[in-house]
Amino acid sequence: MSFSADRLTVKGRQLAWRNKPLHANDPADAWYGLLDARGLTESDSFFSPRLADLPDPFAMQDMKRAAGRVVTALIDGEPIHIFGDFDADGVNGTAILVSALCAAGAHVTFSIPHRADDGHGIGVEPVCRVAESGCRLGISVDTGTTCFDACDAATRLGFDLIITDHHLPDETLPVAFALLNPARHDCGFAGRVLCGTGVAFFLLMAVWKRLADCGRRPDFDLRALLDRVAVATVADVMDLTGVNRILVFHGLQRLNSHPSVGMAALMEVARVKKAVTVETIGFYLAPRINAAGRMQHGEAAMRMLSTEDTAEAAALAAELDATNKQRRQVEMEVFRQAEAKLEDSDVLAIYDEGWHAGVVGLAAGRLARKHGRPAAVGFVTPEGDIRVSLRGRSGFHIGELLNQCSDFLEGFGGHAGAGGGTVKMNRWHDFRTAFAAAIARQGASATDHMIEHVDGVLGAGAMHIGLAERLMRFEPLGRANPPVQWLLEGMHIAERRDLKGGVSRLKLTDGHHRIDGIVFGAGAMDEAMAVGLSISVLGQLQRDEWRGGDAIQFAVEDILIR
Repeated sequence: MSFSADRLTVKGRQLAWRNKPLHANDPADAWYGLLDARGLTESDSFFSPRLADLPDPFAMQDMKRAAGRVVTALIDGEPIHIFGDFDADGVNGTAILVSALCAAGAHVTFSIPHRADDGHGIGVEPVCRVAESGCRLGISVDTGTTCFDACDAATRLGFDLIITDHHLPDETLPVAFALLNPARHDCGFAGRVLCGTGVAFFLLMAVWKRLADCGRRPDFDLRALLDRVAVATVADVMDLTGVNRILVFHGLQRLNSHPSVGMAALMEVARVKKAVTVETIGFYLAPRINAAGRMQHGEAAMRMLSTEDTAEAAALAAELDATNKQRRQVEMEVFRQAEAKLEDSDVLAIYDEGWHAGVVGLAAGRLARKHGRPAAVGFVTPEGDIRVSLRGRSGFHIGELLNQCSDFLEGFGGHAGAGGGTVKMNRWHDFRTAFAAAIARQGASATDHMIEHVDGVLGAGAMHIGLAERLMRFEPLGRANPPVQWLLEGMHIAERRDLKGGVSRLKLTDGHHRIDGIVFGAGAMDEAMAVGLSISVLGQLQRDEWRGGDAIQFAVEDILIR
């Protein structure tokens, strides 16, 4: 079977096979056919992620030098300063470094920049201030790869600065004491998919190994940090394959069994009652962590993530929850204004003096999702510059787009999914032109976002609880490890019941079998769900947890009307 190019779904997408064609009328054929299509077997290590399979941290470029310097500081009792960042990746990474190094006996201080006042990156002034205090060792998290001035200042002051980062580097690297970044051209550690917190975690692994070699291993289990590593990885939308799959798999276990004090408090205010999943992190935990740095200051989130005091954690979590509500209101208003200002412009690049620094990236994300192409949304700094945040969609690499616009940026940083930089007011037109040209170049080879991939066509006889349970082995699902998408053909809508929040329950039948369907965001497909219609449905086979988990349901993502 091939999908007709002129047959589109209700959402305007064309269907295409994700791998090889698969048709299954019973659960066993569906499962084993899926494994074959994805190049897996029942015993594949993909289904049993083990921490023991994490790569040797010393395989990362500069790791021996970095770990050695940290161990020296710990043994000699030197103070250590952490230069964090204000997003979920930066504050989680700062928290795990502070927690672990303090447990190892170090005197640790930290600083997190203010989004609007300082922007991303390590400033020269903070480096000078820390060095003048007598500290001789600093470690960055999720930042530093493009901070040439800060690295030069550190070298000049005799301050050893270790960069832990994952953002795309320039062609030349700053001169730092050590630069840990898998995205380095001469590195490639762990497939270049780690977030900043992941890089910091591997630094701690290396330090613990070195301390163990000299008989000084701290009485602190690094596995206790995996809940925050998982949250950072998901929040920064990293590929959930390879090393990240292992880290997130075990981090989710930690979140569900022994979360840190701060994470437990955050789950309480977010009213997380069920098992924590990647979706839970993305919709409930990460937005509240990010809200601190977006609307006020990331320090509140960092303190919540590193505290051992339950009362302090509860107070900080409540503060983040309130800040997140404010963030939602401001974000929607900026998005509405951006849409109005852009009108029918082909180039999604816009700024305004009145827009809040903390939500321009979110507004850019909304624009990119709605229009199917990268967007840049900015605010005006007190110095009169335009600071832009960029977001994209599948097939585009934001870090590369920024590189291609570098002639018109005062400073920038980014990775595949997001990034940002500073544009002088008199260079905005030039930046906008370069941005459009860079999108056009990448767009020639970018994956078409209007294609919906299908793993297989299921007959109703394959809809079995055993198959639904086996499909759960693909968890954690996310970027580069998407949910298994099935197509059910020749279905008739026998019943429809609308619930709260844009959710609809359907009874589907092929004339012999009855299948329970559930539709989230049903409004987008309302007319295609009329009782009596003959349709084909695209979505996921799931256990129905609301009915005890012993029944199945089909979560409808899109519809084709026959």
